[in-house]
Amino acid sequence: MAAVRGAVPQWKLKDVEELKELMKNYQTIGIVSFRGVPAGQMQKIRRELRDKVKIKVVKNTLIEKAIEEAEEFESLKEFLGDQVAFVASDMNPFKLFKELEKTKEPSPLKPNQVSPVDVVVEKGPTSFPPGPVLGDLQMGGLPAAIEKGKIVIKDTVTVVRAGEVVKPEVAKALSLLEIKPVKLGLDTRVLMEKGIVFTPEDLAIDVEAVSGQFTEAYTKALNLAVNSAYVIPETAEILIAKAFMNAKNLAVNAGLPVKEAIPEILGKAYSEMMAIASLLPEEALDEDLLAKVKSVEVQKVETVSVEEEKKEEEEEVEEEEESKEEEAIEGLGALFG
Repeated sequence: MAAVRGAVPQWKLKDVEELKELMKNYQTIGIVSFRGVPAGQMQKIRRELRDKVKIKVVKNTLIEKAIEEAEEFESLKEFLGDQVAFVASDMNPFKLFKELEKTKEPSPLKPNQVSPVDVVVEKGPTSFPPGPVLGDLQMGGLPAAIEKGKIVIKDTVTVVRAGEVVKPEVAKALSLLEIKPVKLGLDTRVLMEKGIVFTPEDLAIDVEAVSGQFTEAYTKALNLAVNSAYVIPETAEILIAKAFMNAKNLAVNAGLPVKEAIPEILGKAYSEMMAIASLLPEEALDEDLLAKVKSVEVQKVETVSVEEEKKEEEEEVEEEEESKEEEAIEGLGALFG
């Protein structure tokens, strides 16, 4: 049966309904470009993302129709154009963006395409022996020559700049050198979650930097809470430990004989006793206390001796260095008169 003139083909209606279902049933939807992606790579992308992302390649007009019928997605229309696909996922936009970025693979420039980047070839040796390759590289604008049985690039050179059309001979030279300056894959144009639009500029965040900022903010907040004695689960243990140490120090300084402070009080008393004993004449001390005082004095003398020896060694090293400098100066004086 011939198609009714003016009737919309069923496959178009089906595609529009499928797009509307994706918009309705998935957390995040979006539009991506696949310009220049080879068919083999596209199949690989579909295979790897099958369980994470729904990818539907349809005409722009059908995506626009589906967007118009689902009014809350109207803002996506401005991102249509060129070769695009519709994507849907239950991942949040930031995770989905990372997955889409993983689809990009290094790729060579093709003849007559507009280069999106400056392509710089560094000087240095290649893996090629002398032969026809030399002429191909030179035709591509590279300062190639033969040195020690190898083809080398004599100088670093920019063979094509961003926005310029890639000449076939330049593309061939870059291909020979296995230079792949561009990445091809699904290029995110826009993602949307709960009516909020995210562009690549919003999604391309430095995860490590942001994580570091959160860590810094947490540390500052914790310090503020501790210093202001603000009790929350994260500060409770720290505040209790701080209060215990303050109470213990107070007990030690006040000489309160509580269980936790007794070892420090006794240690403080012993130190004060030894300090007083060291000021008294020997006949005022019993044998045990006198022996302890002399032991402390010997330790002090040994410590002072070690420090003096270290200081003398340092002075000797400085004198040797000064002597070497003087000899060097005298030598220069003798050399230049």
